[in-house]
Amino acid sequence: MKPLPASSTANKKQVGVCLTPALIDHFDLHDSIVVIIDILRATTTMCVAFDKGMRSIIPVLETDDCQAYRTQGLLTSGERNGIQVEGFDFGNSPHSFMRDDLVGRDLAMTTTNGTKALTAALDRGAKEIVIGAFANFNALAKYLKDRNENVLLFCSAWKDKPNLEDTIFAGAMVHRLRGQFRLHEDTALMAEALYRSANRRKRWYIRHSSHFNRLWHILQIQKDVKFSLRRDTHPVIPIYAGDRLYKLSDLKSGKVDPIRVKQELDYLNNQSSVESSREPSPKVEKISK
Repeated sequence: MKPLPASSTANKKQVGVCLTPALIDHFDLHDSIVVIIDILRATTTMCVAFDKGMRSIIPVLETDDCQAYRTQGLLTSGERNGIQVEGFDFGNSPHSFMRDDLVGRDLAMTTTNGTKALTAALDRGAKEIVIGAFANFNALAKYLKDRNENVLLFCSAWKDKPNLEDTIFAGAMVHRLRGQFRLHEDTALMAEALYRSANRRKRWYIRHSSHFNRLWHILQIQKDVKFSLRRDTHPVIPIYAGDRLYKLSDLKSGKVDPIRVKQELDYLNNQSSVESSREPSPKVEKISK
């Protein structure tokens, strides 16, 4: 493949790839749409949840903070090292969200890698944050092309170590955007080269990845792995607005107003605090003299 003349790429927006959160400080996020990628399984699960009617998702770093959102009536989803956090409503399986009672509900979510990457993008002033997975691949590609802004594909990786599945997805998206965008840094070229190599033997590559074996052989989550590699099963675009994720189409249609959602949940939180303060104090026995 011959390199394009400099004149033909000078005016194009760029697409870059960050292979792990450990490298994020080497990228400028202020003028980029940042795509958070955690194929196994957080971003896949987010797409499923929104497609099933979830109103909003609040990404949370710590399990205790996630649990605290229960007082506001939120559902909770959490995993550590792939295992569901005890006492939470959901783990991180996309199949657990394939149900019909999620319409209009709100979810607090914490995961080992995905919510960490999203928080890192927020802390570094990302211009916009959206969620990427094979589940919404074509819808996301169309959105990024229509927006025509700089794009950073941010792989959540595994505990700051690059992984195959996130990098292959990033490479697939680079390949799709290549005609309209110029590649930024060699990491974009590396990801695309991996995708080109893996595309014909995707199952072989994924079967040999560490996270596949972690989920498949240790946690026995075979169907989650297979499902997360399928394209366009849930063509929604989760986007960060205010202090949480929403489905883009809900924001555009006016079905959801982030300000009103926050006010509603803040009110419920205040009511919960008032109820807690009204609980009777334990009686203290008088000490006889």
